[in-house]
Amino acid sequence: MPLAAFDFTGGRLMHGDIDHPLDAFTRQAAADYIQLRHSRWPHTRNPHLFLSSQTAHSGTPVTIGWMHPLLKDLPVTAQRLREDRILEEAAVTGADPQHLCAVFNITPDTGLRYTRTFHPDPLADRDQEDTP
Repeated sequence: MPLAAFDFTGGRLMHGDIDHPLDAFTRQAAADYIQLRHSRWPHTRNPHLFLSSQTAHSGTPVTIGWMHPLLKDLPVTAQRLREDRILEEAAVTGADPQHLCAVFNITPDTGLRYTRTFHPDPLADRDQEDTP
């Protein structure tokens, strides 16, 4: 996520087609991390929010491998957190599968799977009624 995506004055996260309000917790966590980032690497030109000792001196983003140690003591995996964010996004945006595909870079089939939690497939009920 590029630093430029955070609009702290307006309280929004804006990146490409994504334009979401920042809740108070996320806003504070991002602000705290930016302060830490600046204190550790005050002269970095890396445009990404998260940095490591390797990426601070380049323009590249951190990798997934960088995040695994951060999550190792949590009772949740990075995949579970992602799934939770997709479901939360579906809940607050009316469960639009196209929106989920654009925001999370998932396939249409995956987007539909997440929205079925909110809009079950009406044909599935009919199939069960036809079964003896």
